[in-house]
Amino acid sequence: MNNAKDIILSASERFSASDITGSVFVGFDGFIDNILRPVKTRINNCEFEPVSDIETFSERIRSGAGKSINIEIVKDRSSMGGNGPIMANSLSLLGNSTDIIGSFGKNEILPVFKPFTDRCRTALSICEPGITDAFEFNDGKVMFNYPQSVLDISWNLITQTAGLERLKDMIGRNDYLALVNWTMIPQMNDIFGKMTELLSNLPGRKTVYIDLTDPKKRSREDLKHCMERLLEMSDRADVILGLNESEAEQCAAVTGAQTAYSDIKELAESIHKVLPLRAIVIHSIKQAAICAVEGSFLVNGPYTPDPKLSTGAGDVFNAGFYAGYIAGLNLEQCLVTGVCNSGYYVRNTKPADKRELIGFMKAFAEET
Repeated sequence: MNNAKDIILSASERFSASDITGSVFVGFDGFIDNILRPVKTRINNCEFEPVSDIETFSERIRSGAGKSINIEIVKDRSSMGGNGPIMANSLSLLGNSTDIIGSFGKNEILPVFKPFTDRCRTALSICEPGITDAFEFNDGKVMFNYPQSVLDISWNLITQTAGLERLKDMIGRNDYLALVNWTMIPQMNDIFGKMTELLSNLPGRKTVYIDLTDPKKRSREDLKHCMERLLEMSDRADVILGLNESEAEQCAAVTGAQTAYSDIKELAESIHKVLPLRAIVIHSIKQAAICAVEGSFLVNGPYTPDPKLSTGAGDVFNAGFYAGYIAGLNLEQCLVTGVCNSGYYVRNTKPADKRELIGFMKAFAEET
């Protein structure tokens, strides 16, 4: 393909024509997201002007240093959150079946998760969910997390709650896995190791999509250990590491990859040289890139300066990419399904089904 429009059209046509769907096992988190808007100017009791960008928000906070400050917060809504549930929900809307284990409630699945978990083939909850206060801005989001019991998720908790044999059955019947939110689950390196052992005793070779979630708060030693675990897992499965640009920079630093780059494709190539997994996928606000044995690609996404919702956009990108991958698209086309799935989400505050995603892809092609 010679131009962006052709690439997008080829992706939409191939995704539309494909009747290939998959079954995906997803674990192990779950959050309740409070979507919040800081008030810049209160107009009346019903209307306000929100703070539009993170820099303005930070300057507002900084102005209170040594004094005090009052910032009004408006809650748009509370909704199902967590990397696993948001990704799995999008995958299911795009036609794939899902099994999920996560933190949706201690004794029963909480009502906020039920519309999603009712669509899953199996949904098991191992503990209470965490809570995220997500401050939305036009140029990104600032998330304050209350991980609560999510911090205690471990291989023992998973196997004791789900049962080891049941977990083996769930993993065994899914060709695709997504293991997400490494940062918020301190024992995830151990979970990765146990999953590798489990995969070693199962027939066939599965595909595993990994999402870290901003690892800045974890030690560099922990992150380096994570990369080593993923290399070990790649001996038993096809491992795809999905990163945003900040996460990719951190992974490059701990793996010894080249940290200077001209674009995110070059960054993906640098990481893949020292971390030769099935693929390194990087997404930013405006672009997405991939590096794998087949080659490396960079695509522009349907950027909007005025997103209605950005919390969860990365998880929806992951789902769009993975849905394209499962459907048999080539890697460049998978980037297109990823950026368009995310682009639809930030404009419509909800994930697309397959028909809606294809329609959005075609419209994006005409605008390109």
